Amino acid sequence: MSRSHGVLVMVIAFGAVLIFANLGNRLLWEDEAETALLAKSVLRVGVPIAWDGRDLISQECGTDYDANYLWRQTPWLPIYLTALSFKLFGVGTVSARLPAAVIGVLSVLSLYVLACSLFADRTLAVLATTLLVLSVPFLLHVRQARYYALAILATIWVLYFFFELLRDRRFALLGLTLALTVLFHSSYLAFFATVAGLALAFVTVGFEAPAGLRLAGAGVATLVINLGSLAVFDVQGKAGTVKSCAFASTLGAIVLVAVLVGMRFALPRGKANAGWPAPKACLSLAVFALGHVLFVSVPTLIFFRYVITLLPVFALLQAAVLRALWQEHRLLAVTACTVLLFVDRADLLHGDLGSTPFKYLDEITHDVPGPIAGLVTYLRATAKPGDRVFISYGDLPLRFHTDLEVRGGMTCQNLAGWPLPDWLVVRYFYPFRTDSPGMQKEAEWTLRYLHTQIPMHVYREVELPYVDTIWESIPEPDSHIYRTPSEGRRVTIHRKVVPGPAPPR
Repeated sequence: MSRSHGVLVMVIAFGAVLIFANLGNRLLWEDEAETALLAKSVLRVGVPIAWDGRDLISQECGTDYDANYLWRQTPWLPIYLTALSFKLFGVGTVSARLPAAVIGVLSVLSLYVLACSLFADRTLAVLATTLLVLSVPFLLHVRQARYYALAILATIWVLYFFFELLRDRRFALLGLTLALTVLFHSSYLAFFATVAGLALAFVTVGFEAPAGLRLAGAGVATLVINLGSLAVFDVQGKAGTVKSCAFASTLGAIVLVAVLVGMRFALPRGKANAGWPAPKACLSLAVFALGHVLFVSVPTLIFFRYVITLLPVFALLQAAVLRALWQEHRLLAVTACTVLLFVDRADLLHGDLGSTPFKYLDEITHDVPGPIAGLVTYLRATAKPGDRVFISYGDLPLRFHTDLEVRGGMTCQNLAGWPLPDWLVVRYFYPFRTDSPGMQKEAEWTLRYLHTQIPMHVYREVELPYVDTIWESIPEPDSHIYRTPSEGRRVTIHRKVVPGPAPPR
């Protein structure tokens, strides 16, 4: 026991280094800046308000707040945690991400507790914890000033109390209710997907009626506690952006679950039950993951972040597979572990060998300035206090990292009577999203503003030595940039050099 605890401490310490290293190196991107700006409004007025009299916070053309500018697009708990960090440590990039990083480390420790509870095997629990620590998508997401880390931690404890409730353990119903409540106030999409996964897992494994009544009791208690919040939040959220390819985007996760379950039957028949750790728990986890994936694939435009809470589940299943393989095929187990940890499957599909963990290590040990960092550096050196900036995309992070008056982006903010901006930034990719009427309207309005109301002859173009990538530090695996690109279009900024008339009303 002491040896396994010693290894666990080393794994958690190593995970903490990977999570906290160079935490403030990269500036906030749009979604993080949204959280941080709303957290600043909490410090001012006590609740997240999208309007402060000058600046507007929106990424959905004004549909993400109500008539009084009260924020309703996402739950408030991550915003309040960020506000608390700002209160304690000051407003900044590191303090914005600090709560998520701490919660990420707690998630690693919590997974060990869950694994010990399910498998009663400390070696397997340490292996699962190690797999999670070395999961680059996990590391990228828990370094974000968003809901990701909090939702991951809450999901781990939801699963812990779910299995404890099935065993009729004391306080399990209360624990499950509280964990579900935290998950609801982290991400309502993750909450409902988790509930769907729990329901499917319970029905599939066929537990007794008393356990079903206890589970229903936890569900009713959670509903009663959070009934008032349902009236505030936009629970449908981004459900209007449906894509027919959403299910295809989750096919990889479904295939992984199928492979993990299938390998249980690939072992020799006579020894399968003896070598496979807790087969009923593994089946429950696999079915839970499948139910979660099926839920998020139907109503939304899918992003990897919508299945981020399944990473601990996959770590448990992968550890169980490796533990079972070790009993019969040690070479195969070592090979599988090597592939899981060090082979970048995305690069492999393109015929290249790569290692995502090594890319991540390279990122956290080097400066990786993006387009917003370039703009912030330049504007801090040359802009005057009170200067106005119009940017076609990236208004939120630019507003957080400077004190300038920034407009544009996807706010649909009225610019009637607004004087000509002192600085003009037109990103090369805009408009990149026209999948909803609001975004289509915003794209058309922005292009019309730039083409008909901006006298370009009064501006001088300045090219900055930064490649104009779309997002500064997005954690999505297929969009994340680990090293500063050397090729691509450069960021250009236009500086007003000749006084011009205000745009017509």
